[in-house]
Amino acid sequence: MAITFFALGITLQVLLIDRGTSVTRALVASAVIFSATSQFAYLAVRDAGGGDWAAIIAGGVVATRFGIMAMTLDPRLPRVWWRRVLAAVNAFDPNVAVAVQQETPEAVEREFWRTTAAMMIGWFSGIFIGTFIGNVVGDIDRLGLDAVFPAALLAIIGNLVRTGEGRVAAVAGGVICIVLLPIASAGVPIILSVFGVVVAILVSRSGRGS
Repeated sequence: MAITFFALGITLQVLLIDRGTSVTRALVASAVIFSATSQFAYLAVRDAGGGDWAAIIAGGVVATRFGIMAMTLDPRLPRVWWRRVLAAVNAFDPNVAVAVQQETPEAVEREFWRTTAAMMIGWFSGIFIGTFIGNVVGDIDRLGLDAVFPAALLAIIGNLVRTGEGRVAAVAGGVICIVLLPIASAGVPIILSVFGVVVAILVSRSGRGS
């Protein structure tokens, strides 16, 4: 886990600096946001020509999943409110996935924080090194780092599209994007594609009703 987040941190910082972000801003943003996928979404919208607000909203949409993960984790933790709040603030895909597989609240909390520690060590090491090599890497597109955008986002939804509801949401979101691309500003189609989830919910409810 530490190695994975180390590689993500380096890649993200190189991309940020290559796209014109100052060294200080890139380092502070990654240290505070601590969400590579949200920053990748932000950069993807900016690269497509979208404005700052469209890019920020796209990053926010991607980050909404963390709240859902925190709610999933909450019932499995020891009933100590401040420890549960602290865990909720640090709920991400990998640490929640590892934690919820444990059998007791104590084991859930232990494995959650062990995984979180590995993620943080890798991430902060990666963004520090990436910040200071960003100006000497050269053409990141030639190195293939531009492929990190779609790869990171596809990794998030990979397991979800194996379900019926996930496939409906993915297809509906894709259709929304395709329809809006010729008429909407850059960045807007990907933001509005979130309504594919609404379509999936309606289809699921309709199927249960029948």
